[in-house]
Amino acid sequence: MQPKTIDIPAYVEAGNIICPKLTITYQQAFIMGIYTDQAKIQYVLKAFIKQPNSYIHLKDDNLYERLTVREHVAFYRKLFNSSETVEALLQLINLFDCQNIKINQLSKSNRQLLHYLKLYLTPASIIIVEEPLQNMEEFPKYITVQLFEKMSQKMILLLSNNLEDLLISCHETNRLDAQGLRLLDVAGQETATNDTATFSPMKIEKIPTKKNDKIILFNPPEIDYIESVEGDVSIYVAGEAYPCSLTLTELEQRLIPLGFFRCHRSYIVNLQKVREIITWTKNSYSLSIHTTNKTTVPLSKNKLASLKELIGI
Repeated sequence: MQPKTIDIPAYVEAGNIICPKLTITYQQAFIMGIYTDQAKIQYVLKAFIKQPNSYIHLKDDNLYERLTVREHVAFYRKLFNSSETVEALLQLINLFDCQNIKINQLSKSNRQLLHYLKLYLTPASIIIVEEPLQNMEEFPKYITVQLFEKMSQKMILLLSNNLEDLLISCHETNRLDAQGLRLLDVAGQETATNDTATFSPMKIEKIPTKKNDKIILFNPPEIDYIESVEGDVSIYVAGEAYPCSLTLTELEQRLIPLGFFRCHRSYIVNLQKVREIITWTKNSYSLSIHTTNKTTVPLSKNKLASLKELIGI
């Protein structure tokens, strides 16, 4: 029996391909991320409106402002004919202590959690979510990722232009561009180096980057982290990205003696900037970076033990 597929026609405007034709294979109990720009996100959302047995959550969806959290949950429970108690559902989204607060007094992160309870309760087999973790605080993000994992009867599609959010919440992340939908090789075809590899110590004074036709040189301690997406390397300093012509492997070899760590196939992090190790699920981790903005980068499961040994925990 052939797997069920979801076909979305191409969208062409004035001869330009806004979004190519897509074919997505339905997989139960699977969280798929689609990393793309806002124009393609909006087209895919509109296309899924026509798909049967699907539920779409938009980032600007509204709640009933005058209801309390408990009244909202009771309404959802009745709407979807759930057998779970209101108390259990409140505990599920960590809002039991907020149950008597009106929606218009609720934080943005907790409002999102209340929205996502609908996704948990709906009988729809395909859930599509726009920018799932946008502007959420760390602990509500954790609750959200755990909630998605509990939706074992559904396929969840998360659409976002934030790669880090998808890496911590999805089983698989894909890139959507003019060439189509393809599994994202966020390491740019490079082979990750072995944890036991030995590098010759090298004194590095500057790391070169380029922006607006200018070459900008950074001292390694200034760097927060480094990201590679399909071969394009960016160095992040004080929340701003600077393109770099060196590969991730070349940067790793230079920077490891200076307190940097290859935490993921696509990321190198300055360990002096790491504030927290965050566990999302048993297979999903990230590092919280102490910088000008609240920033997290993914930590591969197979790198966790090496990191703990390195920093002595």
